[in-house]
Amino acid sequence: MSDTKKKRVFDPLMLLIIIGAAVVGYLELFPPAYSEDETVNTLIRGLITRCAGTVIFIPVAIRSKYKVYGFTSDKKTRALLVSIPALLVVVNNLPIIGLVSGNAVLLRSGAVLWLYAAESFSIGLFEELAFRAVLFPAVLEKHRASTKDIFWYTVLSSAVFGGIHLFNLFAGAGVGPVVLQIGYSFLIGGMCAVVLLKTRCIWLCVLLHTLFDFNGYLIPTLGDGIIWDAATVTVTAVLGVLTLIHFLFVMKNVRPEDLERIYG
Repeated sequence: MSDTKKKRVFDPLMLLIIIGAAVVGYLELFPPAYSEDETVNTLIRGLITRCAGTVIFIPVAIRSKYKVYGFTSDKKTRALLVSIPALLVVVNNLPIIGLVSGNAVLLRSGAVLWLYAAESFSIGLFEELAFRAVLFPAVLEKHRASTKDIFWYTVLSSAVFGGIHLFNLFAGAGVGPVVLQIGYSFLIGGMCAVVLLKTRCIWLCVLLHTLFDFNGYLIPTLGDGIIWDAATVTVTAVLGVLTLIHFLFVMKNVRPEDLERIYG
């Protein structure tokens, strides 16, 4: 057998995909116990599973060759300014008013807080690599003939990203929490998709996604108290409407030729 044929038989990138898929499958079917502390146990499981999932999509991302790993060659400041409303949304996802007033408290810190931060980062890294670095550009590649097409397929990709979280019902999550998670996921998915289109930087999307999850689940996971008080609901509603208007305006001005820097 020639060297050329040997290279075709042994594909290290495919091997990574197989290993990652095997680890994820095993962990889902036979979830091990890492600690008697259920919170720690859940965080470790999530961290390892997301890391294994990332191993799957790293070679896929390499193969795709979409140019989403650095800022646009020009107008970096303008691209970053587009992302400011998204940053405000993810910061606001932390119950700041509740923490300041004492109605919400963080009960655990130290090593478990660092573990929680690592698990939040693993979620942002895995989901942004899978959906925004690979799947979203792949879908948009065939449907970017007009600004209207780009807009609706961006909305569709965000809806699919939110809908994927329905599978959490099979993991034992309640209907209410899953519905909320779908809504949150649609929101962060849409924001990250627009940020990616304008900045061409998946790492900024990873940062936004990580902060969104870290802030949103911090008190439910490691604390206790009231998260959604009247003031927080009001601020969130106003900020949400303003951010929606902002991103609709941004999408209105995204032209098919603007996407050539991603596929170029």
